[in-house]
Amino acid sequence: MSGMQGVGERSAGIVPMQPVPGRLPVGEQWSYEVDWSGIRLLADVDQGTLCLRTLEGDDVTARFPEFAGLADVVADGLFDGEAVLLDAGQPSSLALFDRLRRADPRKARSLARERPAIFMVYDVLRLYGVPLTERPLDERRATLGRLSLDEVGRIQVSPVYDDGVALLAGVREQGLPGVMARRRDTAYDAEAPQDWVRVVAGVDGTVTAATADLAVAVRPEPPPAGAEVSALAPPLPGLSTPPDPSSGSSTGSSTKRGRHSREEDEAPGLW
Repeated sequence: MSGMQGVGERSAGIVPMQPVPGRLPVGEQWSYEVDWSGIRLLADVDQGTLCLRTLEGDDVTARFPEFAGLADVVADGLFDGEAVLLDAGQPSSLALFDRLRRADPRKARSLARERPAIFMVYDVLRLYGVPLTERPLDERRATLGRLSLDEVGRIQVSPVYDDGVALLAGVREQGLPGVMARRRDTAYDAEAPQDWVRVVAGVDGTVTAATADLAVAVRPEPPPAGAEVSALAPPLPGLSTPPDPSSGSSTGSSTKRGRHSREEDEAPGLW
């Protein structure tokens, strides 16, 4: 990795984790999410000001003005996720790279109105001054679920599934790139890439050998072009509704909040 040692002064020393390619790991210790093949971003909100950086450390805040609402919900936090743009109902890397080329803030605002991106969030690394990287993934996801980020128009928390085999079958049938598998009990540690596995969906009619005994029919239609936020992560056939992250085990209050302030969450129950 070429190197991002931190998003800003508040996040100095935090090195982003990166998934390793591999076969689908199976077991209760793993949770599963869709691989959206977007542009990976760390979103750092400090004193109500949002800064977006790529893994290479480039500041791309001006390129995605539609994500500014994140700072209205959380005044101090560091989030890991990816920007996603749809083309004919499917995630488009080309559309995202075209957006990154637009350095003019006025052009970026125009593109955000015409074809807004979505920030798919799957981790929180700091909240109101409290570092969360040492907390286990399940605890961090529980904290993320209580922040009501989905109330922001272009922000969505990536759904989590328990059945990785069925999810991989579903994303292949829907034409999505694959699945991310993450160990539930592990800290956010860039030196432990084996805890985060990227599984590419098969294209030959067989997802993986692990699906041989899978008795589930999955033939969903791809989402329509220009789909809104809620259409990006629909329940996939053969899968139960994604579990509510806020129902996970965590310390502190589990009361769901809308808008947050430092005073409201001086000692939040964190990941």
